[in-house]
Amino acid sequence: MPSTVKTKSLKSPSPLVRNKGINSVERALSILDLFLAEGSSRGLSELSKSTGLVKPTVLRCLVSLQAAGYVVRLPSGRYQLGAKVLLLGNAYRSSFRLDEHVLPVLQRLSEETSESASFHVREGGQRLCLFRIESSQVVRDVVKPGMASALDDSSMGLVLSEADRQERLAKYAGERIVFSSTGVRGAQTASLATAVYDSEGAIAGALAISGPINRFTLQAKRKVYPKLAEAADELSAVLGCASALTRRPARLVNQHKG
Repeated sequence: MPSTVKTKSLKSPSPLVRNKGINSVERALSILDLFLAEGSSRGLSELSKSTGLVKPTVLRCLVSLQAAGYVVRLPSGRYQLGAKVLLLGNAYRSSFRLDEHVLPVLQRLSEETSESASFHVREGGQRLCLFRIESSQVVRDVVKPGMASALDDSSMGLVLSEADRQERLAKYAGERIVFSSTGVRGAQTASLATAVYDSEGAIAGALAISGPINRFTLQAKRKVYPKLAEAADELSAVLGCASALTRRPARLVNQHKG
């Protein structure tokens, strides 16, 4: 009798399988992350305790990272970052373009909120609108990229101003503050803004949405400010901000003219 050969059908991997990372790589990266905190070196026991990995696993990862130049072992037996990390940083800075990261976020934010979205930075005693996506609605506020304004009590001004910053940081410790202002820049204009942080934890800019006051009711603001906070966290992470500043609960703080 002729033999029958059974063949297994080849199934394409599911999206879940394709998107799953490699455990050993994730372990090595979790070890590298620990060197980003303050302190120049780490010991094996400290790395094991902080990552939750057993010492033999940590040691194997360190051997691979050391061979690739990402960490070096000191005479004391402790470890610190190697020169390869500096080369990566230099390569990142040379290829980084802020607009390529900010503009897609502004576009999505404008579409999700139906309002104009902008990114402001501080220039001396002024705030400068660096990037902006206009609302698709007929009635909207108009600000051109490159336009400079005073560091006033608008939501963007409050984010970028250093006045009373220490007091505000103490008052809202552990929270991401989203400022809301009405009638400051114009009698019929309202805005929401929150901070975008850089790798040093300093404020790199203010991410904002703005439009006519009648569309910025309390109900509307409560609906959109979490989206603004989420977008600011995303940009902060791109700039290398530590997760301690990007994983905080958002809080809406209202600021009215005079």
